[in-house]
Amino acid sequence: RGSVNITIDSVPAHLYELSKYKDQPVFIYCSHSQRSRRVSKFLAEIGFKKIYNINGGMTLLNESDASDFPYKDKVLITNLAYKNIDSKDAFHLIKNTPDLVMIDIRSKAEFASSDSIQQNNIGHLKNAINIPQEIFAKKIDSYQISTNSPVLLYDLNGYNSMDVADILRARGFKNIYNLFEGLEGIESDHRLTKNQVNELVTGAPAYEMLDPVSCIDLLSHHPNPVIFDTRPADEFNNKASMGHANLGRMKGAIHLTSPDSLENIILQKDRSTYFLVYGSGSDSGAILCRELVKKGFPHVYLLSRGLYQFVWSTANVENCKTGKQFLTDHEGLY
Repeated sequence: RGSVNITIDSVPAHLYELSKYKDQPVFIYCSHSQRSRRVSKFLAEIGFKKIYNINGGMTLLNESDASDFPYKDKVLITNLAYKNIDSKDAFHLIKNTPDLVMIDIRSKAEFASSDSIQQNNIGHLKNAINIPQEIFAKKIDSYQISTNSPVLLYDLNGYNSMDVADILRARGFKNIYNLFEGLEGIESDHRLTKNQVNELVTGAPAYEMLDPVSCIDLLSHHPNPVIFDTRPADEFNNKASMGHANLGRMKGAIHLTSPDSLENIILQKDRSTYFLVYGSGSDSGAILCRELVKKGFPHVYLLSRGLYQFVWSTANVENCKTGKQFLTDHEGLY
């Protein structure tokens, strides 16, 4: 509320009109707080005294609930056809709304956990109906859902579910919720217990998914787990052509992109061994986790959203800063 939109490339052209705020508090934000940091640094260097970068930007604000951001309802202006909710709020919504209609917009194969890409096979919300995004507009009317019913939309990780909200709004639906980080967010959210996740999800993988907070907790309380880094070799060695992929790695991580070489590594490991697997968006992490479970290991964990999210969180989220102690070869990269 009250914000002014100035694109990052046009900030210098607006310096004259901005100069009157040189000694006043100025809050700067973007979508993820990458561009806003650059503008914050620029303005601070030319004499602005009270520059505040809104860390995490609109993304983090949308993820936050009232306990994280008490003034959210007062300051956030939106004309969205839906309300973004996080995993914790979704849990309470599902438990306390008996007439809630849950719609999974993933493909039929993903919904059934039979997709050829293993990392997509993480089950679905209990009692959810599956209307794939590509046929949503054609099929939604056939379900004869009352427009007065509250509807929760979700996909794998929150990238596409909001795209069908306008279809519902055009048909008169008024209470539309969007699961901001998707099913993957629910299954890895440290604020939900394993039992709570099991209350919501059917067909979840036998391995456990972790967000950065729960990953740090695992590394802190279970020293010396076997850690597998499944990223491509150039990323593991900080030699990727795309600079943002050079993140260092976790201390003690073993580079393994295929389960073919797994046997020799786990030969002497007993069933109480903890395994932590992470990657950078490819399917190899989930494949490796499934292979470890098949071999009888019960403590197998996959870092949801990969190493990038972990590194980002150690720099940006207050209760994740201790995670830096588990990283190596990252100094000077970011």
